Amino acid sequence: MNILEIIEAKKKGKELTPEQVRFVVDGFTAEDFPVYQMSAFLMTVWFNGMSTAETAALTGAMLESGEQLDTSKLSGPSADKHSTGGVGDKVSLLLAPLAAECGLKVPMLSGRGLGHTGGTLDKLEAIPGYRIHMDNDEFLAITEKVGCAIIGQSGSIAPADGRIYSLRDVSATVDCVPLITASIMSKKLAAGPQTIVIDLKTGSGAFMTNLEQARQLASALVETGQHYGRKMSVVFSDMDQPLGKAIGHANETIEAFAALRPGHRQTAPQDLVVLTEDLVAEMVRVAGICPDRATSLSLVREAWDSGRAFERMVLWVETQGGRLDIDSPDFGLETAALALELKASGAGWLAGVNSRDVGLALADMGGARRKVDDPLDLTCGIDFLPQVGDKISKGQVLARIFCADTAAAQVASERIFSALEFSDIEVAANSIILDRME
Repeated sequence: MNILEIIEAKKKGKELTPEQVRFVVDGFTAEDFPVYQMSAFLMTVWFNGMSTAETAALTGAMLESGEQLDTSKLSGPSADKHSTGGVGDKVSLLLAPLAAECGLKVPMLSGRGLGHTGGTLDKLEAIPGYRIHMDNDEFLAITEKVGCAIIGQSGSIAPADGRIYSLRDVSATVDCVPLITASIMSKKLAAGPQTIVIDLKTGSGAFMTNLEQARQLASALVETGQHYGRKMSVVFSDMDQPLGKAIGHANETIEAFAALRPGHRQTAPQDLVVLTEDLVAEMVRVAGICPDRATSLSLVREAWDSGRAFERMVLWVETQGGRLDIDSPDFGLETAALALELKASGAGWLAGVNSRDVGLALADMGGARRKVDDPLDLTCGIDFLPQVGDKISKGQVLARIFCADTAAAQVASERIFSALEFSDIEVAANSIILDRME
């Protein structure tokens, strides 16, 4: 086979064979042909798309470029959740211990944030001593013992994806459904879960800004997962405003863990609660532990309200070396002091939020990356207090900004204010769950 002939075939809209797709992935990973030819191949895929079979072949080739974890010896059904990223998305920190308490084994490989989106690993690194790196045997041993474990993806998991994604980022081919699908699924399949639930965000703070785009990606993810024998489900959730109140790594971790305390399901931010319990219930149902959504939701709420999920969270964090002060409201995590409060200049209703800009306000303070190798301030954060549909009075606090640098906090507050849209007439609240697919 010849890379030039494969580029030419794809340019003309021909369907590639699995062997041709594998030749491209293996050859690029082994540096058998130059970057500019791979860039040309990616652009032909961007323009002409890929069939279900081609996407599955691309996923498989990327998956098999590295290690795959064997979850078959775990004593319960294995399941995982993947979020397509957003602002204030700390769901994994609640979801993993809740799902474990409901009888699932949750081996979760997570990533870091970039741009306006936050990463689970960055939140976990705000916990003193928490280990995000370990070998596969220890990772699976903790998953078996505790029911869940969260670590970072090592370079041995789908290394082809790492090389290809870096090139997509500089060749304007990030926003391509087959390439997104293969990137997500190659990593998720490598972790070995038999059930995969996707939290597919849509809105101003998501990569998929509308539901039509999100449904196209969801279909490709479900078809690819089913091709590899996985049980799949997708929940479409709103990202037209930040999730929960806290934005920032230590702040979000504190909010997530506090929400798990007994009795806090009713008092924690309700968008965070509703989305988390829905995703866990979906994992439980699809994995076959419960026959329907109502039964699985009841099981999740009982695990939450009883305090058992909180206790499992503490055990999980301690087992991975993390040190928490569970008697303290902030769990012993370091956060920056309050720098300023952003107040409403007039009365009305909050009609809209550009979530992306709210996320970028964290980057203004050094709390999010603009480039992969940017240093990160885990202590700064934002409490974004209103939700779309809320009535706002003049002088009401809209956001609290925590940062050691007051000038940076002022820049962040100006960005947040410019991201808000107000109305003189009443506005309907957003729904957190938008749709489903399986």
